[in-house]
Amino acid sequence: MASTSRHEMANKVCCYAHPDSPLIEDYRAGDMICSECGLVVGDRVIDVGSEWRTFSNEKSGVDPSRVGGPENPLLSGGDLSTMIGPGTGPASFDAFGTAKYQNRRTMSSSDRALIAAFKEISTMADRINLPKTIVDRANNLFKQFGP
Repeated sequence: MASTSRHEMANKVCCYAHPDSPLIEDYRAGDMICSECGLVVGDRVIDVGSEWRTFSNEKSGVDPSRVGGPENPLLSGGDLSTMIGPGTGPASFDAFGTAKYQNRRTMSSSDRALIAAFKEISTMADRINLPKTIVDRANNLFKQFGP
């Protein structure tokens, strides 16, 4: 066995009867089990890994994420509104266009104006290749001194 310091051993989860045997993770139960004797050496283990695997070359366009985009602290509500997604089928669309109607109901007119201005600032910055830090600063200045 390779020499291991006492500090490294203190952080390693292992079976007290078989410290060199590998552990088996039961993801469903959240247990760490000794592969030699079956002793549960750790319980309620939380998997902090991602729920799915995504690959950079996937072009499917489907995002498995179940969360929205980041909050925008420049908006009054902090973007903490609920949006109803578009349905599937002919009966799921109303005469007003569901997504646009929902967006107008949940967002204040001042926030809609700010978002339009931020998009315009971003478009201008893209044309002249400005870094994101400059765009963010311009958005802050517009929020402070804009109409």
